[in-house]
Amino acid sequence: MLRQRYLMVLALLLSSCLSHASVTLSNTRVVYNANSKESNINVTNNGITPFLVQSWIENIDSQDSQSPFIVTPPLFRLDSGKSNALRIIYKGSILPQDRESLFWLNVKSIPSSAKSDKNKLQIAVNTRIKLFYRPVNLADDISDISKSVDWSVAGDKLIVHNNSSYYVSFSEVNINKKNITEIKMVAPKSSKEFSLKGIEVKRKEPVYWKYINDYGGSSPLIKQEIE
Repeated sequence: MLRQRYLMVLALLLSSCLSHASVTLSNTRVVYNANSKESNINVTNNGITPFLVQSWIENIDSQDSQSPFIVTPPLFRLDSGKSNALRIIYKGSILPQDRESLFWLNVKSIPSSAKSDKNKLQIAVNTRIKLFYRPVNLADDISDISKSVDWSVAGDKLIVHNNSSYYVSFSEVNINKKNITEIKMVAPKSSKEFSLKGIEVKRKEPVYWKYINDYGGSSPLIKQEIE
């Protein structure tokens, strides 16, 4: 009996998650250029039932502090087969002008319910993607970002130096034919250490890597020597 109940709950969870997969975003990230009045992203309901869509933006380092962006509309109904554009507007708060700033865009899909659904499990799913605020006239160009990334080793640590004005999000890092999946992102003008976990690495050894571009795709494979 307990097993049957467990399987029923599991089936409800899976069906709910699958239905939520029908509410999709047009982008996996948003780049807000400082010289633009707004930035847009589309939300689409590919499912058969309507949803309420709630959106907001959080600071990357603290959910409590107020974000310098607003999203409109913050809450709306999205019917089956329909799309709607979210407008992201910068309120003009002071942000660094020599580098990018990073925020989270949250889009929560809330399933509609009826009286007949009172015994059904309803789950609201929040999709969170990165929002990059990009100032104008940065000192370097996003297309040359690989020239500003250096690699070094110190003991059992691999150190990534990002000397650029941009966040570098890695889609692949490979050393000695081993993928280092822990390396996700390094902030502009900063460094980050990662454990090599038994991977023997020597100076002048090649590291192969790719980064995620503005459109959510991967760059061509880049080869550099470890200093």
